[in-house]
Amino acid sequence: MTIWEKAFLNMQRGAQRLSIDAVLFAERVRVELAIVRLRIRISEVQARIDELYQSIGRKVVNLATGDALPKTTEQLVQNEDISVAMNELIDRKQELEELHDRIRSEQNLFK
Repeated sequence: MTIWEKAFLNMQRGAQRLSIDAVLFAERVRVELAIVRLRIRISEVQARIDELYQSIGRKVVNLATGDALPKTTEQLVQNEDISVAMNELIDRKQELEELHDRIRSEQNLFK
C-alpha cells in the first residue's frame, strides 16, 4: 500500500468520525432544546398554579371579611370559584408532573 493510499484511507476514516460526531452533536442539541422548552413550559404551569393559589386565597379572604365564611371546610370548597380553581389546580399539578417525567426521559436518552 502506498503512502497516498494510506493517506486517503486515513482521510476517509477521519471524515467518517467527523460525520458521526456531527450527528451526535446535532442530536444532543435537539435534546437540550427540547429540555429547555419543557422547562419554560414548567415555569408557565407553575405560574398558573401560583395564580390559582392566589385566587383561592383571595376568595377565602373576601368571604372572611364579608362574614360569609362558612363554618365548615366542606361548605368552603363547595363555593363555585374555589371549587373551579381547585379542580384546575389538580389538572395543572398533573401537567407539571408529566412535564417533569418528559424531562427525565429526555435526559435518560444521553446517559
